[in-house]
Amino acid sequence: MNKRKVDALIPRAYDILAKVEIAKDGKIDKAWRGQIASFGAAISMGSLLSAVCFFSDNGNAAVERKKLMNGIFLLIKDEYSKQISNANTLFELISQKSNGKKLKEDILNAAIALKLAMNLYTLE
Repeated sequence: MNKRKVDALIPRAYDILAKVEIAKDGKIDKAWRGQIASFGAAISMGSLLSAVCFFSDNGNAAVERKKLMNGIFLLIKDEYSKQISNANTLFELISQKSNGKKLKEDILNAAIALKLAMNLYTLE
């Protein structure tokens, strides 16, 4: 985790939470915090690609997990836009990017920023 990067991402993460409809009317369902924490654990325990694939499907989750993947993608896509111009999802970005270690760190930083930005909303 890069604390400076996370700090720089938090203001954008706050806006993105509303943009991807995780936050509605200044409130966030508590289930989102658990999902973002599970995503970080899934990356650590497995692989980046398998975690993104799992969280791109809603399964039996109480929330639409793919919104988290979209939020993370929106946070990091500008950094990779010159290298990969045709990626529209986090999965496509991971599939096309060769430097997986840096991308993994950027995705974890974005996930942490989203989780911290959730604290700025009222949990319901």
